[in-house]
Amino acid sequence: MNQLVIELKNIEKSYLNKDVLQIEELKVYENQKIGIVGRNGEGKSTLLKLISGEIKPDIGEIDTKIDFQYYRQIESEIQPDFTKIDAEYLSRLNIPGHNIQHFSGGEQTRMRLAEYFSTYHFGLMMDEPTTHLDREGIHFLVDQLKYYYGTLIVVSHDRYFLDEVVDTIWEIHDGKVTAYNGNYSDYQVQKEQERIEQENAYENYLKEKNRLEQAAKEKQAQADKLSQVSSKQKNRAVNPGRLGSSKQKDTVQKSAHKSAKAIEKRVEQLDDVEQLQIDKAIYFPTPKMLEIHNDFPIMGQDVTIKRGDKVLFDEINFQFPLGKRIGIVGPNGSGKSTLLQQILEEGTGITLSKKVVFATYKQMAYQLSGEKSMVDYLMEDTEYTEPIVRSVLNNLGFNQNAVSKKAVKDLSGGEATRLVIAKIFTDPSNVLVLDEPTNFIDVQTIEALEILMKSYNGTILFTSHDQYFMKSVAEQIWAVNNQKLELIKY
Repeated sequence: MNQLVIELKNIEKSYLNKDVLQIEELKVYENQKIGIVGRNGEGKSTLLKLISGEIKPDIGEIDTKIDFQYYRQIESEIQPDFTKIDAEYLSRLNIPGHNIQHFSGGEQTRMRLAEYFSTYHFGLMMDEPTTHLDREGIHFLVDQLKYYYGTLIVVSHDRYFLDEVVDTIWEIHDGKVTAYNGNYSDYQVQKEQERIEQENAYENYLKEKNRLEQAAKEKQAQADKLSQVSSKQKNRAVNPGRLGSSKQKDTVQKSAHKSAKAIEKRVEQLDDVEQLQIDKAIYFPTPKMLEIHNDFPIMGQDVTIKRGDKVLFDEINFQFPLGKRIGIVGPNGSGKSTLLQQILEEGTGITLSKKVVFATYKQMAYQLSGEKSMVDYLMEDTEYTEPIVRSVLNNLGFNQNAVSKKAVKDLSGGEATRLVIAKIFTDPSNVLVLDEPTNFIDVQTIEALEILMKSYNGTILFTSHDQYFMKSVAEQIWAVNNQKLELIKY
């Protein structure tokens, strides 16, 4: 059996009087590869900081027997030490030679990974390492970690990465950490089994509750009937021959009352089984004024796009069909976002249907203000009914009580991002443009976003380096390659 390298016991950690983590016991063994999942704000990064010793628990003990190298999310400009970076990694990760101040997000991430892997450690901790990475960068990271001999603890929202690398999933929910054996797909199978068992338990609970309540009613009805008979007899002249019969009926009546009370008590003693919240299917009807009858509402003819002296696209041609989910893939810096912007602005070479109405999403730190509830905030501009708006919020993980009462100014960063996603889908539009929508959002929100995109009754253009997401959602995939745009899935 592998050696124990980390042990957490009776851990409690709070921020601003809010319990973030409550862990009775958690163990990590040598060479184990653990992926941490959970909604934004559930405490994933906090758990890494506790294990690293960066912060201390309010209560409890953490025994760490090996040193871990900690890869944090980028919080400021990077200052790499080139004397410690292996030149082989600089080459394999295609890190450019120009000034680091001009690096894109993906180039900065690749530089940090080159520095991170240049020194070997027996323990690695990583917080969202795939953010900003293109497919080539993710494949490099997978190869490095799949064959890494040591202990790995990683927070990630990339399901392909988790499937390829980890052998254990830690799910954080309501401050508790639950361990599941296997990769992300194995975790999904186990969660589905839990869901089925929960549904069966709830059905059995309802059946038993209904059976007992019916039995109690029958016993109570029997007792009430006997009570009426007994009252009639008492109003008659007492016949000595009937006295024994009356006493016997009183005894039976009391017994029936007692049985009814006993059954009611059994109902109260039943262990409550919570009913699962099932996401309702969403149908986005297209308002008549937004209906498009052009089979190809977005077209490009001999489109050439430059950024400075660099040619990103050289006389490309394309036709994006009506009502399809169209994914655009390509390396960092290849021009995907620039192409989307060219389409939004109907730049040179772009032809749009006159009825196109865009709704756009770009990942950023959202800070909302105002006292309005989430429902009221979305109902301001939407043409959908409130039940549809509530369904969208429900699928994105919002509690129905909270959406009516919690002010948008009080939302956390993760909640604000989910609300912005909801607004994209509920504002009047017939074409969605989503640029890397999976960056920084948690796995649960990504899966909810997939459902919303598949339910949307319009055309969607989106970019993403998330292979799992792209495969699940895209009906067409166009690839940027050598200044051209090629249809690779249709």
